[in-house]
Amino acid sequence: MKLPDPIQKNPFQYLFLAVVFALFAVSFFVFAYDPHLQRRLVYAVAAFYFAWSIYHHYKRGDLEVSIVIEYLLFGLFAIVIVSSTFF
Repeated sequence: MKLPDPIQKNPFQYLFLAVVFALFAVSFFVFAYDPHLQRRLVYAVAAFYFAWSIYHHYKRGDLEVSIVIEYLLFGLFAIVIVSSTFF
């Protein structure tokens, strides 16, 4: 099975992203007894994803304002969806 070209060029960036998301998922369910901490975890992972995407596009050389706005909206949308579903 051949991986997509961006993953082949930067496998550690994508592996790091996957590990952070996996740790977030585990932490979210481990701390099920504390909704306030869960909400903070959601905020933290959204901020991490936003920062990672900015770094990723900067390294690729295609960072533009539209990309920054797009990922900011993705992060805010994720916060709204998770917060309204679980809290």
